[in-house]
Amino acid sequence: MKVTRWAPLLPLIACCFLAVSSPSPAKPAPDPRRPQALNESPPHSMIVYVSDFELDVLHVKEPRRAPSRNSLSAASGKASGAPSTTPKHAPSDSSSKKPAPVPTADFQSDETPAEQADRLVNIMAENLVTALEKAGYKVSRLRTGQTLPAAGLRIRGVFAEPDEKNRVRRLLIGSDPTTPKMLLYVGVNNLSRPQQPLYELANPPSSDGKHGPVITVTSYSPAVRFEMDRNAADDDFKKIASEIVADLNALLIANPMMATH
Repeated sequence: MKVTRWAPLLPLIACCFLAVSSPSPAKPAPDPRRPQALNESPPHSMIVYVSDFELDVLHVKEPRRAPSRNSLSAASGKASGAPSTTPKHAPSDSSSKKPAPVPTADFQSDETPAEQADRLVNIMAENLVTALEKAGYKVSRLRTGQTLPAAGLRIRGVFAEPDEKNRVRRLLIGSDPTTPKMLLYVGVNNLSRPQQPLYELANPPSSDGKHGPVITVTSYSPAVRFEMDRNAADDDFKKIASEIVADLNALLIANPMMATH
């Protein structure tokens, strides 16, 4: 997993103090990676909104799943009153006819592209909300299509993937992957100020129908980049969520104006 940290927006300013006759022992500098208590950090008083991260879904007509042989015979036996053509006293020879295989639950776990996309978006949002709450933030999730509040901090992101030309494309669920890895770009912005995009579409969009459009991550807002496996486990999402929160803490310490109304 590769991570690119948020760069501080403001230069550090060295402060000089007059010497006093009985100087008190210096306090250790706060660790920006360590979550601070709710009453120790003013930014924690602001609500942090977690928007559903963006991706694309390949909408194809899903083939209708054929019912299993057992369920078909059971259903036809109940629905039809026609007599059975099987002799009542047919000899039971296990060697002459093999029993039908027991249907497994694999077909029930097969997800459509839309279901896969929902699961991916939900697992990221839920882990991020949990990590923010543990760090002392007031958190609210913003689902796709919900109106943005007028104030607060907003964390947003986009799932992406590199293509054969090393361009970044918005992830298209349901298409043939170009790589076993996927990218995740995460940004934060203050909702009380004019919104700046996290990324922009290429002009022309370079969308071929089999992959998402080419995008360019902008420099308008602080952003962080992650690389993860397409079949990432829940622990991988938890780790990314905790790193996002740690980076948010560091950003707000370096730039307190980010969290002002």
